[in-house]
Parts: sequence; structure tokens; C-alpha cells
Amino acid sequence: MKSILSTFFGPQPKKTAPLSVQREPYASPTPSAPPVALEGNIGTIAIENVFQLFDYAALTGKLEVQAPGNSGSFFFRKGVLIHGLLQINQRKIGQILLDSKIITEEQLQQCLLLHEQGNPEKRLGQIVLEQGYVKPDGLDNTLLRQVKDAFFEALSWNEGRFRFYPNLAPASDAVKLYARIDHLLLEGMFRIDQAALRPEVELEEED
Repeated sequence: MKSILSTFFGPQPKKTAPLSVQREPYASPTPSAPPVALEGNIGTIAIENVFQLFDYAALTGKLEVQAPGNSGSFFFRKGVLIHGLLQINQRKIGQILLDSKIITEEQLQQCLLLHEQGNPEKRLGQIVLEQGYVKPDGLDNTLLRQVKDAFFEALSWNEGRFRFYPNLAPASDAVKLYARIDHLLLEGMFRIDQAALRPEVELEEED
């Protein structure tokens, strides 16, 4: 069976024109962007295999993944996922807190209003914390859940490109996950399987 490493370092398809990737505000600023150490097409190399390579090779740095209509950035330290966010289509912190019944709809709207009227640079999670609606550990758990949601969403992508920049780190105030890739992949594949079965279950209930 062909190994993950031979998949990466064997013959590669002809490269397309470089993509323009907008750098996210939560990434640590650097005097000059480091060179791309690894790049490829997730249509050829499945995104789960890309994540596995980071685990096997204990890589440290930033992985940018660009898919049609969406993109994400994931940070690793010695092969362990420590942070990640999507550009769009991601559940916001307020929605996660609301779905988890940690805050009420009224409290969320109040915090959104304060966010709009106050400093737009201040994160919504910080406002919720200052209002006393959530404890610090509860907010951290919610932020960690958001990182995992981003990882699981990326697992469903089968078109696009990835680029790896070694030794880049997230902002110092970003919540760190420290999650093993193999564990996340198992949970993510289970979620994808469950989502695929859900329409069939709904059809059976209608019958």
C-alpha cells in the first residue's frame, strides 16, 4: 500500500498559478512571509492525509487550506493541532454559547449591541465574559469547540489547495487546543458518517 510520505514526495502534478491568500488578523505578524515549504491539491491528496502527514512528521507551522468558497488556517506544534479558524461558514462564538444553553437569546443580543456600539476590535467572547454571563473556563471550552468545528468542516472539503508555512504561530492570546490529529480524525470521520446517514433516517421517519 502506498504510504502517506510517498504520496507527498512522489511525482506531483503540474502546479497551477499561485493563489492569492489573504492573511487572517489572528496570525502573528512577521517581518517577511516565510517561503512555502509544502503545497498541493486536496483533490489529489485528500485533506485527511495532509493532516496525517503533520502528525507523522511532527511538523510545526501554519497550514492554509483554500477550498471553493471558503478557506481555513490551522496551526500545529510538533504535529499537534493548537489552533484553527475558517474564513466563513463557521458557527460564531455567540451561536455556540446559545446552542449550548450557556447564555440566553436576550443576553446574546445585548452583547451584540455592546459590541456594535463599543470597540469593534473587542471580541464578542470578551464582552460576554465581562457581562458575567459565562465563566472563563466556560468561554475557553467554547473557543476550543470552535477550533474543532473548523477542523471537522475542513475534513469535508475535496477540492482546493493547501500550503504549509513552517514555524508560524497563532496570536499569543489565541486559545490553544493541543489535540492529537489521529483522535480528531476519528471523531471527524464519525461526524461525516453520521451526517450522511441523517437524510436516510429522516426519510424513514416520514414513511
